[in-house]
Amino acid sequence: MTAALAPYMEKLDLALAEKNIVTDYLTMAEEKSGVPKRNIVLGAGVLTVIWLAIGVGSSLLCSVICFVYPAYKSFKAVESPRGDDDTQWLTYWIVYSTFNIMEYFTDLLLFWIPMYNLLKCCFLLWCMWPVPNNGSTIVYSKILRPFLLKNESKIDAKLNKVTGQVNKYVEDAQREASAFADSGTGQLLAGTAAVAAQNASKQIDDAMAEPKDKEI
Repeated sequence: MTAALAPYMEKLDLALAEKNIVTDYLTMAEEKSGVPKRNIVLGAGVLTVIWLAIGVGSSLLCSVICFVYPAYKSFKAVESPRGDDDTQWLTYWIVYSTFNIMEYFTDLLLFWIPMYNLLKCCFLLWCMWPVPNNGSTIVYSKILRPFLLKNESKIDAKLNKVTGQVNKYVEDAQREASAFADSGTGQLLAGTAAVAAQNASKQIDDAMAEPKDKEI
């Protein structure tokens, strides 16, 4: 068992040896407590697992773990000149979005699964794990990609139809707003709003000037 975990412990030690804000805080904690950084991280991991399994707010913790880190890595990927990391994190977000949509419609059933948030977090961690064939790559290539390619034309047609309708509603609203602004009622309301803004500005200026007058 120890031999099987040795490579992972070595990778953890290498990650903890890097210089960044997280390792800086871990170094401070190590110096003050006398507990090695590796043990601090492993202890925090055990507490996180217990919290996800039975703790209050486990759903929020799972969302933070599975959103904040990928969001930061996506930022790093955008700023990086490489292109493979962009594909990696775009694939993760496709799987993550699809999972969230499915979760929304099956929430009443998933609620009854014991330790669901822990299972969900493990699944998404598998999807974001920094290896070539992680969970998001497998789910995308085996399930989502074939489905999307098969229905791509239908999805595009629906999106174009919805986009056209939304654009039509926006244009109609803009025309109605423009016509109302040009009407007598619209101009009256605009004038009233301008007067109210001037009065409010004058009252603020007077209120700011009163303390200075009292000091004099």
